[in-house]
Amino acid sequence: MADTYFQSFIDVELWDSARWKGTAFLHDPSGIDPPGLGFLFEDIEDGKKIFSGWQQRVGRIDQYEEIRVSIIRGEILGLPSGYSVHISSDPLHSVRRAEAEGLSLDFQTAAIVSRVQRMTPKPGLPHLEQFEKDFAKYKRYLLVPVSLKGVPEFQLSIEKHEIHLCQASEIRADDVDAAVFPAHYFDNDARIH
Repeated sequence: MADTYFQSFIDVELWDSARWKGTAFLHDPSGIDPPGLGFLFEDIEDGKKIFSGWQQRVGRIDQYEEIRVSIIRGEILGLPSGYSVHISSDPLHSVRRAEAEGLSLDFQTAAIVSRVQRMTPKPGLPHLEQFEKDFAKYKRYLLVPVSLKGVPEFQLSIEKHEIHLCQASEIRADDVDAAVFPAHYFDNDARIH
C-alpha cells in the first residue's frame, strides 16, 4: 500500500497558458439537450487541449466521475460576493475505475491539484439557478470549453452526472472544497460562521 497517491486532472502549465477566466451556463430553451457548464478560456486553443486530454483520460462520458466539479455559493470573508467554481479530481472514484479494470489502487492519503474561479455575477442573474433546475431535470450536464467570444466547443465536451452544489457555510477545513477559501481561513476554527 502506498502512503500517498498523487492525482491531478490539472496540467498546471497548460491551465496557466489557457487562462481560465470564467464560467458559462449553457441552457437549451427547447428542453431537448442537458445543460452545459462552460469554462471560459482566454486562450481557447489551450483550453481545447485541456479538454482533449480529459477526453483521452476519461472518455466523452466521465463514467466514474473522476473529474470533480463543485459550485460553492455564499459569502467568503475576504472575497467578493458571488460563488466559487472548484475543479479537482476524486481519487476514490479512481479506485472504483481501477477495480472495474481489475487493478488495485490502495493508498492511505491522496494529494490532488485543483483550480478555483470566483464568479461575481450581478445580483439577480438567473443563470446558476437555471443550471441547477436543468441538472435536477436531466441528472446530467456537459462540461464544455468555451472561448471568450462565447463559442462552446461541444466536440470536446464531457458528459457528467455528478456535481457538488453546496453553501460555503457547510465546508469544513478537511473538506476538499476548503481550497476555495483564502489561506489560513480555518486556522482558528474548523467551520466558518
